[in-house]
Amino acid sequence: MKIRTLKTLLWFLAGFGLVVVFLRILHGVGSVVALNDILPWGLWKGGGVVALVPIGGAGFTLAALVYVFHWKRYQPLARGAVLLGLACYTTVAVGLTFDIGIWWRIVFPVFHWHLHSTLFEIAWCIMLYLGVLAVEFSHTVRERLSYPRLLKAVEKVSIVFVILGIALSTLHQSSLGTLFLATPYRLHPLWYSDLLPLLFFITAIGLGCLTITWVALVLHRVYDVEPPMGAISGLARISAAVLGLFLVLRFGDIVLAGKAPLLLVPGWEMANFWLEVLLSAALPVALMSRRRLRESPVAMFWISTSAIVGMSLNRINVAGLATLHSTQGHYFPIWPEWAVTVGLLAIAALAFLYALEHFDVFPNIDQAAVKRAHDPGKLDPASWRTIFFHAPLSSVRLYSLALVLALGFATACLPDNAIYGVEPEKTPTRSPRAVQLQKVQQAPGHISRFVFPAAPQQLPAVLLSDALLIDSDDNGRYVLFEHDAHAARLKEQGGTCASCHHANEPLAQATSCYRCHTDMYLSEDIFSHQAHVEHLGFNAGCVECHADPALAKVEANTTPCATCHPGMHEGDSLVKPANPGQRMGHKAPGYKTAMHELCISCHEKNEGQIEGLAQCTTCHRDTPDLVEISAPVQLTAAETGQVTREDAHR
Repeated sequence: MKIRTLKTLLWFLAGFGLVVVFLRILHGVGSVVALNDILPWGLWKGGGVVALVPIGGAGFTLAALVYVFHWKRYQPLARGAVLLGLACYTTVAVGLTFDIGIWWRIVFPVFHWHLHSTLFEIAWCIMLYLGVLAVEFSHTVRERLSYPRLLKAVEKVSIVFVILGIALSTLHQSSLGTLFLATPYRLHPLWYSDLLPLLFFITAIGLGCLTITWVALVLHRVYDVEPPMGAISGLARISAAVLGLFLVLRFGDIVLAGKAPLLLVPGWEMANFWLEVLLSAALPVALMSRRRLRESPVAMFWISTSAIVGMSLNRINVAGLATLHSTQGHYFPIWPEWAVTVGLLAIAALAFLYALEHFDVFPNIDQAAVKRAHDPGKLDPASWRTIFFHAPLSSVRLYSLALVLALGFATACLPDNAIYGVEPEKTPTRSPRAVQLQKVQQAPGHISRFVFPAAPQQLPAVLLSDALLIDSDDNGRYVLFEHDAHAARLKEQGGTCASCHHANEPLAQATSCYRCHTDMYLSEDIFSHQAHVEHLGFNAGCVECHADPALAKVEANTTPCATCHPGMHEGDSLVKPANPGQRMGHKAPGYKTAMHELCISCHEKNEGQIEGLAQCTTCHRDTPDLVEISAPVQLTAAETGQVTREDAHR
């Protein structure tokens, strides 16, 4: 009854997660998460990757104890620990895939090597260790296949994979801590420490021991067999020593770094810190120091539960919660995030149970125990458990029903963003600003430079140059554009104003770019149907554009705009329709796209004349402070010491 109830619940939770995963792939990660630019690491990274990796540390910890140190008393838990590590790391890899914006780029670390990146090292170690875990557990699978020669050959080299797994685990467990060394001003002082790599590695050992303890106790309870308390008691002693060392190092570092007063500063950070310390280490160490409690299955269950919750809170704090004081950000996972997290864990648990029931993972849980667990025995016809979990449904039908019900419930509860996708935020553009600059002359063939004079009215006009400062989305990244110089160069090449200003508003010439490209990133429709309806007399004016009422009112059957607005599109413009012979559409691309397509093509064409003309930094700069300049016309960049911008025209 217990195992059937547990599996039914797991299938239901898995169904919830699968619905959200499908929509995440369909509409993108933004449709199912509440992340933002200030707090880009949420439940999937903080609670999934950073917190789940140390739980998977059970694999390398037990492998070291059994196969390296030859402590055979822990043999009953060794295979279960390897299987637990395999399940955890697979879940981490799958969860991280869904957390990445472009999910199929999860394989990029294989092909794009960034040797100075901590994340690159972590990615490779986790990939390799996942393979090592698969090889280690394959020994259990091969036993079922009955290939004695193959088993003997694998046993001879198994120690190599064990040592490799320990080395890889040591690297990436500590590197997770190294990753957060780059956040000294973001992470709260109570959590930031130069010892983070060491603390992450130590806690992975202690948490790994207690996690396999918790799993073993739960499964032996579910399958109604005696747990290996000798091994569990020994792991408790090791965990107590390791977590005790963690406490000494952590508080010692806080005291030596002069952060001790923060331990008593009222606030949620202080409360969070002490709760984390109490659950993760202080309480478990105190309780596991007593032999009677170490040998009690009930006590060890609650001790390991406390350590798992507390240490997971520690990792979540480092990955996110402990940064709220500095970022002033706000984030709480919405239910689709929880659904994916719980759903992936449910799928991992189902896979774990399948392996447990079909292979020799825990010695005490044999096929007889599995059969007894699935045998309902004498049923009470009046019990709701009997009605729902047994007659008249078989196990397969019951699990299928739970999955289908979950799919339906999840779909009914989904928010609009998850179903239809997230509407992009609009970024309206604004008009360029006219500025006066002082040009710093450069050698022929090189890019000229400009500075902002603090008092241009005090300088001779010959030293000044008029330009447009383009900062259309007002984000501080700007482009200085010498309009007159560009016009003169185009004239030399046979061009006109229409070369760039390819479309005009009615009765206007050389319409400014931002008038049509009204959003920085999104395409906009420059045609206003409502304005035309009102101008042409509502329904009576439909025939002006839709000459044949029998035809569908679509763009292909509509009178071209140029019929009524002959000056709207310039014929000799550098901007052409996508397909030759096609008329210009009424969709204006985003301002950024329009500027890049127009400017970069010309810059690339002329890069041979001016070095570096097509580089991004040629045009894009951060908004500078005003500087005082009063110098002769022939001024070098070194002499000014205040170079703020490079321009493509001398």
